[in-house]
Amino acid sequence: MLNTKKTALRFLLISFILVLVVCISIREFTVYYEEMHKISDIFSTTKNVSYKEIESDFKSFKQCQISTGENIHNFYLIKSYKAASSTLSNMLYRYGLKHGLSFVEPQDTTTNQIFPFSHLDTAANYPLIPSCDKVYNLSTIHSRFEGKDKLEKTMPIGTIIIASVRNPISQFRSSFNYFDTGKRLEKKGVNFARFIEDPLKFSRMYLGFPKEFVILKKPKALLLWNQQSQVFGLYDFKIPVGIGRKNILENKNYQMKIEKFLERVDREVDFVFMAEDFIESMAIFREMFGLEYSDVAHFKINLMSRNNSVETLTQQQQDQIIEFCYIDWLLYQKMLVKFEKIKLNLRYDLKYEIDIIQRLNARIAQYCVKPNQYKTDQSEMMLPDLNEAGEKDVCCQRIVEQEWILNHIIRT
Repeated sequence: MLNTKKTALRFLLISFILVLVVCISIREFTVYYEEMHKISDIFSTTKNVSYKEIESDFKSFKQCQISTGENIHNFYLIKSYKAASSTLSNMLYRYGLKHGLSFVEPQDTTTNQIFPFSHLDTAANYPLIPSCDKVYNLSTIHSRFEGKDKLEKTMPIGTIIIASVRNPISQFRSSFNYFDTGKRLEKKGVNFARFIEDPLKFSRMYLGFPKEFVILKKPKALLLWNQQSQVFGLYDFKIPVGIGRKNILENKNYQMKIEKFLERVDREVDFVFMAEDFIESMAIFREMFGLEYSDVAHFKINLMSRNNSVETLTQQQQDQIIEFCYIDWLLYQKMLVKFEKIKLNLRYDLKYEIDIIQRLNARIAQYCVKPNQYKTDQSEMMLPDLNEAGEKDVCCQRIVEQEWILNHIIRT
């Protein structure tokens, strides 16, 4: 009888232990399952990207102040207005801060964003903040590209020249909404649709544009004429910014100058980001120059709440913008061909690379920002909205910062 009781107790004890083990296993599985599904928008069943891989890259992101000392380059950014250039600037700022690199920064803070200038003008008229080793590794400020020969007066020989371009149709509309142009015209009763019916007329009336055939030395954000070509160095070829398609097609001299301008851009720009294919561009850029995935992770900076896509315009309106910004249209087509040529020479799975960056972006968003990700300010700009953890994390702060804040960090 006693043995029977002992056997029964032993059985109950073993059963209890087994139940306990099962419960713990179920709990561990539940925690794992919940953790996996917390980032279901980041990681889904795929043969390519693993959960561990994304977490490894996320860990690298959280070490944004630790330099690996590998694959460090000098970069010069040809910064086009409203063409994802603020997002690129943020990436380069983070890259430079991480590796302790020096930046091209004018001593006079008012010149940095308000008055774009060339590097030649910078050396002569806008003294730069001195570099400790007398070398400038990165340039992300608004400036007019004057060619490699003049760039090398400020930056090292072999500096990698990168640029971003955007379809001139959507870029034009975005600039109209972003800068004071639209606000000034709307006060005069001239909306976007009316403006593009006769841009020259309304530019002369309300924007201070003196004449069509004017050569601008310094790019002006307020004037929408071929904005991207202005920062790519249109001035060096003595090409007026305000000439339209009709003027160009009727003038062989203009055609020859524009051809030379486009040839220099194609020859001297090492890599071009296409704003419409931004993550794809980032993936190729990362692989080409050996950067870490965390280096190219990003939020969109200076994102507008208004829809500026091409699809919102009629075909007639699109044609009018191309007529108005025909040099930009030619530049965009040239850069698109250059980008496609780069893609043709790839020897790796681009979809896999894009997948990693997208999932890493989402993983960082989950950690750094609130569920809606963006908040809209009074100027209709959408800004990443940090959560409690993001407010305390320097790496989260850096990846969402606008340029003027990062400029201040660099200066101090």
